[in-house]
Amino acid sequence: MPYEADMQLVFDHVKRTLVVSFRNLVKILGPFADQKSAVRAGEQFCREHGWDDDEATLAAVSAD
Repeated sequence: MPYEADMQLVFDHVKRTLVVSFRNLVKILGPFADQKSAVRAGEQFCREHGWDDDEATLAAVSAD
C-alpha cells in the first residue's frame, strides 16, 4: 500500500507518539504501546481523511 507523495508517519520512540502529515493536515496521535500500533492508527487517520490504500484501485488508476 503505497503512501501518497506528501504523506508521512513519524514515530517518536521517546514520547511514543506518532506525527502524521497528510495532505494539508499535521496531527500528533498517541501515546501508543509500540510503533506497529502507532503506524496502524496513523494509516487509519489517513484513510478517514481520504487516502485510498486499496491496491486494486491504485492499479486501475495507473493503467489509465
